[in-house]
Amino acid sequence: MFQGGGGTEGSVPPATGTAGTLSPTLAHGWAVASQDGGHENSELPVPNQFFLDPQAVIDHAYRSIDVTAQTAKYLINVYYGDGPRRSYWVGCSTGGRQGMVMSQNFPDYFDGIVAGDPVYDLEAISLSEDWGVEQIYDITPQPVQRLANGSPILYPAFPLSDQQLFTKAILQACDGLDGTVDGVIDNLPACLEKFDPASYIFSDTHQRLQCTGPKTASCLSKAQIEAVEDINEGPRSSRGQAIRAPAGAVAHDHVDNTVFGYQYDGGFMAPTGIPSRKIGTPTTTPGDYALGLGQLPYIWIQPPDPSFDPLTFNFNSDLNRLNKNSVLVTYSTSLDIKKFTRRGGKIIWYHGLSDPGPPVIGTIRYYNEMAQQNGGLGDAQKFSRLYLVPNMGHCSGGPATDQFDLLSPLVSWVEQGAEPDPIVASGTNFTSPPTTRSRPLCPYPEEARYTGSPPPGDLGNAANYKCIEPPHHQILDGD
Repeated sequence: MFQGGGGTEGSVPPATGTAGTLSPTLAHGWAVASQDGGHENSELPVPNQFFLDPQAVIDHAYRSIDVTAQTAKYLINVYYGDGPRRSYWVGCSTGGRQGMVMSQNFPDYFDGIVAGDPVYDLEAISLSEDWGVEQIYDITPQPVQRLANGSPILYPAFPLSDQQLFTKAILQACDGLDGTVDGVIDNLPACLEKFDPASYIFSDTHQRLQCTGPKTASCLSKAQIEAVEDINEGPRSSRGQAIRAPAGAVAHDHVDNTVFGYQYDGGFMAPTGIPSRKIGTPTTTPGDYALGLGQLPYIWIQPPDPSFDPLTFNFNSDLNRLNKNSVLVTYSTSLDIKKFTRRGGKIIWYHGLSDPGPPVIGTIRYYNEMAQQNGGLGDAQKFSRLYLVPNMGHCSGGPATDQFDLLSPLVSWVEQGAEPDPIVASGTNFTSPPTTRSRPLCPYPEEARYTGSPPPGDLGNAANYKCIEPPHHQILDGD
């Protein structure tokens, strides 16, 4: 098992095997490999500085995982006297992108791949993150407090009480649309048709979510609502035109390179959702400030300008400054994985619907467009699955069933031909009873529906749910 990396890497994680609830895979008899992306952060004054070295970018994009995979297989052969009969990739975030690199460019290295919450178009994701943080920055009361390193504190723009007010509204509007009020929005397309933050009226207080007068504790200001709507919609020019990431238009047979926004979901304003990456806390800056925003000056602005303040990026006039071609994008955005699938390769994607990093719509769009290249969803499911996890943040976290094992069903699929369908997952962070639950993860486009005894039936037992395919007009397809 090759263990995918995280973030911009920069250190070698212990090769114990991170694979959800099967972790550590080393203890389950697997040989495990890991690597550092070709650079060590401890040797750099600024972690993102490695982006200034073209060879380091190549190493981080694909060469480090290529060399490590070959070396690991060689060492296994030397030590055991026989090479691995089967090889698997498991990763999330950067590890998800790397899994896609393998399926597209190194199709004979792995028999099965688990690619979670993939940051497959890093330039587009950096722009999504920058746009989102800019919306919060623009409504933060002046003067903006900054930490010693210059990072801004944006929490005053949207404190916890206001975050919880938004969550109350979306759950009140949408939780029951799937037939059960359980703190999870399983019929998200219906929610997106119904829920309008600017006009929503609470059913219990009959007050609007958006204040009709001055800001109070029971409503959100017009500026807050507009910021949330802009984050949801994604980057736009002053003329309302969608933004496209130029580096995403270079790969052969590339996926749509639109820069997406963040879908509303039950965990949208949960601490592991948008707040962790766009708002921050009273004492910490938004997580995106060091991630997507931190990368902009070093690799996505060309020529690089480490002094550039990403909060000043102008989505009208600065687009022509963007990097038009990078191996960090071209090696993971192709829809062509036929060489991988023709030799029997299987790939499973998963993505948290409340992910505040790579927008889930990007993964859904990739999966749908990849399926179109292969005869439609039915044919694509002969070698692939996509599991969307309601309420889950980036790779884990949130009031969600974020604990699961996709490696075991992947192995059964590759080696015994047993197709994975619903995957039982569990979670311990639900905010309403039962706080610990198990539920099925359904293969896209199916969604979970409660089928147990009438409320308050046992909402914590996966056996009380089934996966159903909603009407076509209610499939979350990214349009």
